[in-house]
Amino acid sequence: MTVERTLAKVDEDLRLGDVEMARTRLRSLVQSLPHRLDARDRLADVYRLEGNLVEAGRWSYLGEDRDPEEVAAFERACGDDAVRIMRALRWRGPEDAAGTEAARQRLLDVRTRAQDKAGRKLDWETSGREAAGSRRDDLGTVGCLLGALVLVALMVVGAVTVVGWVL
Repeated sequence: MTVERTLAKVDEDLRLGDVEMARTRLRSLVQSLPHRLDARDRLADVYRLEGNLVEAGRWSYLGEDRDPEEVAAFERACGDDAVRIMRALRWRGPEDAAGTEAARQRLLDVRTRAQDKAGRKLDWETSGREAAGSRRDDLGTVGCLLGALVLVALMVVGAVTVVGWVL
């Protein structure tokens, strides 16, 4: 589905009062195309309809006409931690990919503050992978492997049971 068609569907969802579907479509669009500032602004609008200042601030953070109260609510929700803010913005790629100078400057500012806090160079692809994050990823991998082993064991037990029935 094209971006324009998705945005038209969002308009239709909102016209019909289906705010949840509009939000779902826009979140998917922003996830797929994080550089589309218009989609971020539309998502912020939907969260405004719901009265969610934190999420409205999150998705309007890079916008030209953002609401300072919403931005402050978002930053407070992140504990004023630039690394958490960086991660929450879900940006990918360099700041130069932003469509406006204001967005580029805000992205650069957040990344600079996050690097100062982390004490190392960060980029938008790996900002969420601190040392603790890597351990969490490792635990997830171990969990998947254990799940696979349990599945294989159950398959063996099932096969033995079926063979026992047949014989």
